[in-house]
Amino acid sequence: MTSSEGGDAVLLVGEGNFSFSAALSRIVAMETDDLAGGRGLRITATCLQTKEEALRHHGSAHNIHTITHSGGEVLFEVDCTRLSECVCLRGRQFDRVIFNFPHCGRKSGVRKNRLLLKHFFLSCVGVLKEEGEVLVSLCNGQGGTPADRPMREWHNSWQVVAMAAEAGLILNEVRPFDGEKPDGYQSTGYRSQDKCFHAEQGVTHVFSRSVACSAPQRKHMEQHVLGGQTLAYHIPAELSHYIHRGFLSSSNHPVRLVQDFLVQALEREWPVSMVTEPLPLLIHSSPQRLNACCPEIQDTHTHCYWLHPHTHTHHHTHPLMIPYCVLRPSLLPQTAILRRERKRREREEVLHGVSGLVFQRVHISPWSPPAFHQLLLWGAWPKASQSVPDLGRSLERLLTRYGLSLAEEQGSLWLAAEPMGRLGRLWADDLADGVSVCLNLDLLASLVYSLPDWRLLWSPDPRFLNHFLLRPLLEQPFRPFSLFPQRFVYDISFWAGSDWQEAEFHAVVREASRETVENVTLVDTYTQTDTHPDLTHTSYCYRLTYRSHTHALSHTHALKLHTHLQHLLSTRMHLTVR
Repeated sequence: MTSSEGGDAVLLVGEGNFSFSAALSRIVAMETDDLAGGRGLRITATCLQTKEEALRHHGSAHNIHTITHSGGEVLFEVDCTRLSECVCLRGRQFDRVIFNFPHCGRKSGVRKNRLLLKHFFLSCVGVLKEEGEVLVSLCNGQGGTPADRPMREWHNSWQVVAMAAEAGLILNEVRPFDGEKPDGYQSTGYRSQDKCFHAEQGVTHVFSRSVACSAPQRKHMEQHVLGGQTLAYHIPAELSHYIHRGFLSSSNHPVRLVQDFLVQALEREWPVSMVTEPLPLLIHSSPQRLNACCPEIQDTHTHCYWLHPHTHTHHHTHPLMIPYCVLRPSLLPQTAILRRERKRREREEVLHGVSGLVFQRVHISPWSPPAFHQLLLWGAWPKASQSVPDLGRSLERLLTRYGLSLAEEQGSLWLAAEPMGRLGRLWADDLADGVSVCLNLDLLASLVYSLPDWRLLWSPDPRFLNHFLLRPLLEQPFRPFSLFPQRFVYDISFWAGSDWQEAEFHAVVREASRETVENVTLVDTYTQTDTHPDLTHTSYCYRLTYRSHTHALSHTHALKLHTHLQHLLSTRMHLTVR
């Protein structure tokens, strides 16, 4: 069968008396009569039992007749954990696969039923279309998600989200199972008997495929400079996911939506002129100069990405290494030139603005992105120190409904909100009659749209951007397309020498985990001092929390990533993993 023969193809597995399939067939038959062209569902109902065993269930003969009379088919002796072995299903794919109230039979425990779910999910993806759905209905409490009322303890549930993730599936939706809606439906098979399940408070879980989580790789880049020279360099592997994404040129990406909202709102009180000239990613500087112009970065030597590019021209066959080049950690160093040019040309009170991607080698924590979009505004004002509070109040009025607050510290006004922390800074340079505003657009977008994780902004899943294509207004909160993603926590311990660099460790964690680690905390340290000072070793123990709001992350996958991390720590950083 192909989709051209009718409507969506639906596969039902684990049927007992076929009453659900029969009820669905009756609904389809009524709807098909009302539809031009007669395009309805194409139902394939299956059960594990033989035909003789299935007919022993009360009403099953009548239900089977209803299904086949409505154009559906019924298959017996189909193991839902081995669908690929079913000859009748070979080469076929379905838009939906439905499994109502799965159970291993008799008094089987939660562990056996978890394995049933896991093997079912692994099997059904082989017959599921690329954009198909898997619907699993469970009794209240079995799933182990907040949709259960009450929610069971994790270890005492079937862990349906984690079992689906083993097959690369994410939970898109949960809804109450309405046992009365399919007219004539009666659950059966409770503990392998002709008895009903407690379906009155059942929960239907809707799953779909997750996008693949690709491995990061170093990215070759070139940047043209004056004199016909070209700088060649490599973006570190842990940052390759953030390059050339074009969020600020996409009209419906939340980062661009928030920037447009801020600029348009500020223009009602302050003239704003956005700079359109592209700024290079790589800048020539030194730690001392960066410390002077970027005070919000605590240690530019450690928390910036210093690179060693090579330059080549048509006249030189041998490349020359250029020292002190850094991936821009802020737009402030580059805008200093723009400030001087505009100050010479114009003196009116105008806020000039520029935005772009910046990179900071920060430690892994829930709201510390290593790459984010920065919006920088500056203008020349007489008595600039008096204009900063006015501009701060303008921003506070715009964002106060999202929980944003202002606080003064060390001569600057800081914008902050929970749980992100600091989102931006306002300050004055009285010597230059200047006012400056520096905002983190990624964290602001996460705040405005109630994103549970900043990493969602970088999701390759088209469902993320589709949400904002249909709901561009800031009043519309984000609806996650992956519900209740599971956390997996692993500890890692190792010995390190005197040349230990914690920033390098966090960078390797980002690369090895494919940005699925949301938090890293130091649990314990122990220093072993030998007679020679150069032989001092320290043991570190870190706790890593794996979780992804964009990809299906299972225990198996998380453990595989963690094992890869151990390998990189040993081979690249030359640490002795314990």
